[in-house]
Amino acid sequence: MTIFRWRGPGFPGSILELERMRNYMENVYSTLANGVNNFRRNYTGVFPLVNLAEDDDNLYLTAELPGIDPQSLDLSVKNDTVTLKGAKKVEPEVKEVNYHRRERDIGVFRRSVSLPVKVQAEAVEAKFKNGILSVTLPKVAEAKAHQISITT
Repeated sequence: MTIFRWRGPGFPGSILELERMRNYMENVYSTLANGVNNFRRNYTGVFPLVNLAEDDDNLYLTAELPGIDPQSLDLSVKNDTVTLKGAKKVEPEVKEVNYHRRERDIGVFRRSVSLPVKVQAEAVEAKFKNGILSVTLPKVAEAKAHQISITT
């Protein structure tokens, strides 16, 4: 398959052909770059995926853990780090089939997340529902915002 045709040694045709080739290459590059950016945006290469948010009193960590038995999870808070450990059960491999894709990870995982403020480790609450782990981490008093009155 021919993508480019050279129209001969004429000056105007050469310039137009080079311009068309440049536009084509920019289009190819743009498509590849967008594909890589979409991949990076959708997949970070770590498990589990987590969100960390905060309000005045608490930090909120949520983790996606589909198919994980909550009894196999180990959640700990030490200093300014939350660590989540667990295991994805190994599915029995079917010998009679040929896999075209095997993207689901199996085995032990460990995810540590640094916290932006100190929290009260003894008051942390965790709930697991529909494959989502929700953790509430109360901030220590020193980390909470204080309202200061201004006198004039």
